[in-house]
Amino acid sequence: MTTTSVRARFLGDGRIDFERATLGPVANGQVRVRVDVCALCGSDKRLLRSGSPVVPGHEIAGTVVDVGADVTVPVGTRGIVYIPVFCGTCRRCAAGRTNQCLHLRELIGWQRDGGFAEHVDVPARCLLPVPDDVPLDTAVLGLDTVGTAAHALRLWQRTQPDGVDRALVIGAGPLGLGVVAVAGAFGVGEVDAFDPHEGRLATAVDLGARAAGDLAAENQYDLVVEVSGAAAARETAQRVVAPGGAVIALGESDEPYTMPATPRWRRTDCYTVRSFYFPTSEVEANWDLLRDHGAALRDRLTVPVTLAELPDAFARFVAGDYFKPCIVSEDAP
Repeated sequence: MTTTSVRARFLGDGRIDFERATLGPVANGQVRVRVDVCALCGSDKRLLRSGSPVVPGHEIAGTVVDVGADVTVPVGTRGIVYIPVFCGTCRRCAAGRTNQCLHLRELIGWQRDGGFAEHVDVPARCLLPVPDDVPLDTAVLGLDTVGTAAHALRLWQRTQPDGVDRALVIGAGPLGLGVVAVAGAFGVGEVDAFDPHEGRLATAVDLGARAAGDLAAENQYDLVVEVSGAAAARETAQRVVAPGGAVIALGESDEPYTMPATPRWRRTDCYTVRSFYFPTSEVEANWDLLRDHGAALRDRLTVPVTLAELPDAFARFVAGDYFKPCIVSEDAP
């Protein structure tokens, strides 16, 4: 069947327009999702500046309203949308490491239409069904906020399987706060947090972190999670990590990630861990994390807005007034 859907278009220089499009029949192997929730992400700010040939929005939760041929997903299924369009057949996918797909070419919301719209068509394999006891406005945090945070900490556990007494999180945006919330489940004792924004730092403390003290001295932490992408934050992480420790580099930036050519850094024996998203093999474990921590994160981070309010929501998001605005459909349950 055809569907009429309103979609946002990012024109560049902060301009957002809307179009009403007619979507044809759903293609083979795909499902049509009514977008019930789509969260804004800091990385979307790049598309706001540059413009995008596709509809942005990559933190999507919704309900299947139509399916194409060769699809077994029932209409009415609630799900979150897995961003990487993985092939499902390469050796990485066969091992459950779908975030490492050897044939990955597209990310939903980046190279193909995403969720700043009333509907989005996605491959059926990219729809992750949501358990009945997890609300969609919490489930959407299982993508970037908790899913990416938990995967990074699972990678870090391989370097220090016995855990650490104390860790530092630099950058208390949504992803950093996701790390703060779930770190204890991965063997981290106490978590210190740093953010120059007083409101963000206060939220990290509210979630159980301590405000970091003086970060000028070297060798303070066995685990440092850098989530801002700022050059100063990266320099701080490389300074305060102790020999034998690990830096998790989660922050994204248009600037290259560099390691200082200083005697101290050259003589620091440590791990640098870079993570991209999470594999589908971790989804079930992530639901348990959301059951424990999702409501607290949702209530502190998210602000519901309508699709029509997207331009104002982005302006307030860029200004730092909002942590994580979420486009919520009027038809959402």
